[in-house]
Amino acid sequence: MADLDNGQPTLVASTQGNQGDLQVVTVAQALAKVTELREQADRIEALVNEYAEKVLIPALLTEFRIELEEFDLTVLAEDAPDLAAKFRAFAAVKNDGSVLVAVPKRQASAERLAAIRDLVLDIQKQVKA
Repeated sequence: MADLDNGQPTLVASTQGNQGDLQVVTVAQALAKVTELREQADRIEALVNEYAEKVLIPALLTEFRIELEEFDLTVLAEDAPDLAAKFRAFAAVKNDGSVLVAVPKRQASAERLAAIRDLVLDIQKQVKA
């Protein structure tokens, strides 16, 4: 931001939506705030993943009769690294109408939830067609 008095560039920062705490800061102060915000975002992400893992994924699996299998991508990464890097989930409908979904081990729960949801929506779309 340019200083209104002398036109010189000035580093300013604010953490409030209404910029009520707008102030001139040093680079070190700004970077310290960035670190603090990243830590806060990491805590929020961890809570989102915990909620997805403990509440939403089990409910989705039950409602749509999904059997979940975790898949180790090590072999796939050796044979097809591009595919392994992009692999989110795979689904197959079993003869009894239940669904088997394979997901990567150590996949973030929020990403897993989104992948399973996308597969369910795709299967529903195919059944209706």
